[in-house]
Amino acid sequence: MGKINLLITDANKNLASEKHMIIDAVSEAEKYVFPKLNLGWDINLLVTNRIYDMVIPEDGVSGNTYTSDFIVMNIDEKNVTKEKLYEMVCHELCHAARWGKNDEWCNRLFDLIIMEGIATVFEKRAIDDKKYDGTFFIQTIDSRADEENQKILKKLRPKLDDTEFDGRKILVQPTDELLRWSGYSLGYYLVNKYLEKTGKKIEDVFALKYEDFRKAL
Repeated sequence: MGKINLLITDANKNLASEKHMIIDAVSEAEKYVFPKLNLGWDINLLVTNRIYDMVIPEDGVSGNTYTSDFIVMNIDEKNVTKEKLYEMVCHELCHAARWGKNDEWCNRLFDLIIMEGIATVFEKRAIDDKKYDGTFFIQTIDSRADEENQKILKKLRPKLDDTEFDGRKILVQPTDELLRWSGYSLGYYLVNKYLEKTGKKIEDVFALKYEDFRKAL
């Protein structure tokens, strides 16, 4: 079993007051995710408050997984909590676990939507098991009605096999045609549909080929 090598940016001690909270949140995520996803390698995880434009304002945290063994978490120390950080670390660890077991690139829009859907479904499972309320992000995604997700699918279906797309716009930014986090929402919806069809759990399917999830369309 692997472990997390935690790095906290502290050159100016601006996260000194949050150090124990960060350590507790990351440790809790490590204990939950590593055995569940059978993570057999170490992961370097950097926590910083120096990339403010990446943070979800309502939650005070966001993350980016660059490789199977390198994750950066961005926090606003005035807003983040241990529970919120735990949740988002679990999301990013799911990405890292998938890339460590399946090195597929996100070549199509469909791939990107499914990749984020897998991590978001796992994120929800991680907070449900802990009985945490969840971030504004996951509450927004989980509360979106099937009818709304079907509308998103209708708008994006003709583009699912596109190899050129604005991922951030589709995943994150609201537009005249798409709600905020539409790409995450659609991925969450499709992956949950896949789980319903197969009777499997997210930890059983997180590393499957993207094409397998076509069954949910």
